[in-house]
Amino acid sequence: MKKDLLERLEEYCGADYVPLHMPGAKRNTQEFVMPNPYAIDITEIDGFDNMHHAEDILKEAFERTAKLFGAEESLWLINGSSAGLLAAICGATKKNDTVLVARNCHRAVYNAIYLNELNPVYLYPKEVTSGIYGAVSPSQVEQAFKQHENIRAVIITSPTYEGIVSDVKKIAEIVHRYGKILIVDEAHGAHFAFHEAFPESAVFCGADAVIQSIHKTLPSLTQTALLHLQGNIDKERVRRYWDMYQTTSPSYVLMGGIDRCMTVLETKGKPLFNAYVTRLLALRKKLETLTNIRLFPTDDISKIVLLVRDGKKLYQELLNKYHIQLEMASLQYVIAMTSIGDTDEYYERFFEALRQIDDEMQTKIRRGQKSQLQTEQDIKQRNELPTELENVEKITAFMECFPEVKCNPYDAQNGDAEPVELGLCVGRTAAAGVCFYPPGIPLIQAGEVYTGEIAEIIREGIQKNLEVIGIEKSEKGVYVSCLKSYF
Repeated sequence: MKKDLLERLEEYCGADYVPLHMPGAKRNTQEFVMPNPYAIDITEIDGFDNMHHAEDILKEAFERTAKLFGAEESLWLINGSSAGLLAAICGATKKNDTVLVARNCHRAVYNAIYLNELNPVYLYPKEVTSGIYGAVSPSQVEQAFKQHENIRAVIITSPTYEGIVSDVKKIAEIVHRYGKILIVDEAHGAHFAFHEAFPESAVFCGADAVIQSIHKTLPSLTQTALLHLQGNIDKERVRRYWDMYQTTSPSYVLMGGIDRCMTVLETKGKPLFNAYVTRLLALRKKLETLTNIRLFPTDDISKIVLLVRDGKKLYQELLNKYHIQLEMASLQYVIAMTSIGDTDEYYERFFEALRQIDDEMQTKIRRGQKSQLQTEQDIKQRNELPTELENVEKITAFMECFPEVKCNPYDAQNGDAEPVELGLCVGRTAAAGVCFYPPGIPLIQAGEVYTGEIAEIIREGIQKNLEVIGIEKSEKGVYVSCLKSYF
């Protein structure tokens, strides 16, 4: 008889896999403990309040959370950060508004744009290296406001999936000078407020709405997140959408996990984070000694981003040979996620595996064989990272490399569409987005025009066995959805 999901989870729990991925509790049952979920799974019975109309224990918990994270108001999310992004964006805008959006935002942002039929003006962060995109610069935001007077809100992601942080403080100053709202997707930065080794949280930098996935980098259950509100955002309107995008039967197991996470942060957060940062810095120092696998310099040191020739191959080798499960693999890099839930053993096994792989790669190079993961020439090229774009002229030139926008996402996704073979899509307008998952950032968004470069990236991702969302495969080939008009 085939094992059900719970049996497979129990079997996996008893195995020796190193969890260098979310959630942040890292299966560390020595440090983080909860009762059996069946024993505490209830509904809105007497004495336990109602999340959608919190007046007692949950109201106090929301206030406790806001105080801990330094926000004016905090709301719990049991539908993940996606629900918080939907609520904040829909609450801060009205139908047909124009929004300024970083093009590297998560697909949940694009879903909100669709739901409110918004008109996006895109900010294009520069590519730093190997498909990793950098920060949104304040000068980009300033220039966009000068060109588009009707912008209602600005939406950026900071930190990015790869741990790159924008200057939220300066961006907030610009946005507020124009009397608009700044929404920051800080899903990967819930840990920022708890140690000086990490960047400053967007909550303290003046953002009006900040969304954090506490399950990603803190010891909380998967699907739990926070929505922080402050400044001039219409809190009542956001709350209305928050109410819509959350189930009317919120899990008390998940909510209990959020509150237990707050207790951990309050009672032993400081020693846990001090020990964690010490281990993390030691690990990063050792990773810098590798010859053919390069540690990418991130703003958020909790993200271990390793540049390689073939990200999927390194990912699979670590998983299959060494039982080390990474967070994700892209074409030319991999990501390992760390947290206070990690142990010394995790980092020791991780580095020793990478050291062995790196030594094997170096041996091949000495023998004159080109490594499948990396070459010395690749390393030299990637050491020469481009400097930050400093002026509008350079930014404008960079933006010209991105897809042309023919129409807004709502019109594109509701237009007359047809499947088009990937090799024939260049010049056609996308009727649906396509992305690698993770991280869920659209390679092309509905309403944008396919270029040869985008088609090739999608094709390469398929060849490397990355998970590609938004395509259809058949015996005849790979197809994407395109509008019949807007050629």
